[in-house]
Amino acid sequence: MTLYAIRPAPGTDSLDDDAEIVAESRYGWQFLEQAVTLWRLVDNSRADEIEAIIDRASLSAGDGELRFHGPDLRELVRLLTGVDDAIVDAEIVDQHWRVPAARLQELGRRVPAMDLTTERSLEDKTHALAEVMINAVSIRNFLSNAVGADCVVVLG
Repeated sequence: MTLYAIRPAPGTDSLDDDAEIVAESRYGWQFLEQAVTLWRLVDNSRADEIEAIIDRASLSAGDGELRFHGPDLRELVRLLTGVDDAIVDAEIVDQHWRVPAARLQELGRRVPAMDLTTERSLEDKTHALAEVMINAVSIRNFLSNAVGADCVVVLG
């Protein structure tokens, strides 16, 4: 599901007609969920904090659009920052972000977004976690840019 960074019209908090869509992340919601699974590998409390922000935004949305406003966006950026380094530091991947072949199946169960299809070579599969890590960096950058542009992020 797509996340949109929307800047309210000048002088208003409204996201109606005069609001500007500054950027979009076509798979942003999935990338955010993937980032949570990555943090679960190394720091459950960080994952819980991210999920708490998502849950709070979901409750606020009710039947409307899920939105992340400035304070929650800044906190998400803070919480998402460093997941890649934490995974390297925990030696889940090597310095090139490769997973040892012997750990692929175990990690695939814990990180369902890893592409471990049989059509890929073993070498390609060792990079599957790196692909998910790149997605986490991507969503962090998207949210950081939204903060810098004074946007609200909306799930659409």
